[in-house]
Amino acid sequence: SSGINAEWPLRPGDLRVITFEDSRKVLAANMIPLEHPYVIALLDDFKNEKAFTYGMVVELYHRMKNNIEDNTFDDRLKLFKQYDLDSNGYINRYDLKECLQKDNYYDDKELDVVVDLVLHFGDSNHDGKLSYIEFLEMLEKPDCQLG
Repeated sequence: SSGINAEWPLRPGDLRVITFEDSRKVLAANMIPLEHPYVIALLDDFKNEKAFTYGMVVELYHRMKNNIEDNTFDDRLKLFKQYDLDSNGYINRYDLKECLQKDNYYDDKELDVVVDLVLHFGDSNHDGKLSYIEFLEMLEKPDCQLG
């Protein structure tokens, strides 16, 4: 079972698609709070998609529901905000370097290598910064721990 209960235009196996805005309505109708930071960040990663299949919406629903119900969410959001120095919703190279420098754990030479590695492993869309979703995914990798 998909877990999605509210009436919506797609069914399992349906090859038709719905728009980004319709997918937001489906998620909201299924008690997904669209103002939740994780939901905002995840939808932001998908905003350029022109069409959503049934499977895509179900996957988004489950990722959002699981994250919202996860009690460690608040700690991860707090950590993300600590690293997002300019509060623009992303952790860029400058943010990362400044925060790691304050920790005094790495010397200057190591610091650049660590920043490069974090961005290499965490920046999945290669835009030079970490979105909240990329940050969460990076924290789940055993070899990429911050904080």
